[in-house]
Amino acid sequence: MQRSKTVGRGTPASTIKRSAMILGQLLVTGAGIFYVFHSAETRGQIATALRHASWQWLVLGWFAYGSVEALATTRWRMLLRIQNIRLGWWRAGAIVIVGLFFNMFLPGLIGGDVMRLYLLFKEAPRQRGRGTLAVTMDRLLGLLSITFLALTVVVFRFRWLNSSPATARITYLALVILGAAFTFVTLLFAAAAFGFAKKLPKRLPLRHIIVESADALDLYRARIGTTTLAFFLTVASHLAYYFSFYCAGRSLRDANTPTASVSEMLSIMPLVNAITGVPISFGGVGVRETLFQHFLGNLAHVPAAIAALSASLGFAVQASWGVLGGVAFLILRSMRR
Repeated sequence: MQRSKTVGRGTPASTIKRSAMILGQLLVTGAGIFYVFHSAETRGQIATALRHASWQWLVLGWFAYGSVEALATTRWRMLLRIQNIRLGWWRAGAIVIVGLFFNMFLPGLIGGDVMRLYLLFKEAPRQRGRGTLAVTMDRLLGLLSITFLALTVVVFRFRWLNSSPATARITYLALVILGAAFTFVTLLFAAAAFGFAKKLPKRLPLRHIIVESADALDLYRARIGTTTLAFFLTVASHLAYYFSFYCAGRSLRDANTPTASVSEMLSIMPLVNAITGVPISFGGVGVRETLFQHFLGNLAHVPAAIAALSASLGFAVQASWGVLGGVAFLILRSMRR
């Protein structure tokens, strides 16, 4: 019992490490925002664009992002059912958007997965191990789907992505990140297939994550049909997410202001997500705007201010759903009192 209390509090070294990581994220976020928006001319262009923005496109983007969370809820319920955990649509959807809230508004690496597990354990207290495997598999499917989409984009639009030296460097960086992630997943598949994950040294960093991920893969590959369907639902949710950013950018278009086409937005977003998925900034803010400026400015001839604003509006649409997740968390908590 004493040991669990100590672990829960965290050692001084881990507290310092976490504080340093959060400080680093905030510094990168601040630097990115300053780099993108420090120019008075840029701020003036943004103010003008916002005054003339089409709210209809923003509403469409809001509903498009809503479909992301609906698909995520459907996928998660499928993964939970394989574990014999059954949640109704309201409960599952509420837990999913609560996870979104904590992913978006809490700095650090804790994110929404911990809160999803916490709320799931309240619903199924005797199935904690199975619930953990479902969340782990949900995360792995997200990684596999974004890798699939990024590779598809690179195969079919390689020349376009490399038509600018700046975008070529960003593309290669994203591929390195995804390549490392894909290698990790491949090793997990091997560990699950040959059963050597639990034989890894106990002092190995991230051993518990490796073991849990291998266990999840071992279980879900036995239900390959359902798992494959969950994968394609994940791909569809990513595409809906990318479309919400297209809508955000499209809301800024007028006769004198070009914005990205659907195909251009779908082509850059897997690469942007690969980089912003690395937790170097707070919710990807600052980094995402910079990447949009490079990609859309060099490849789609979108003005820098409009490119950055497209990224910020897309994030704001997502954040509005995150706020709903915060409300859902308060409702769930009050229902348990």
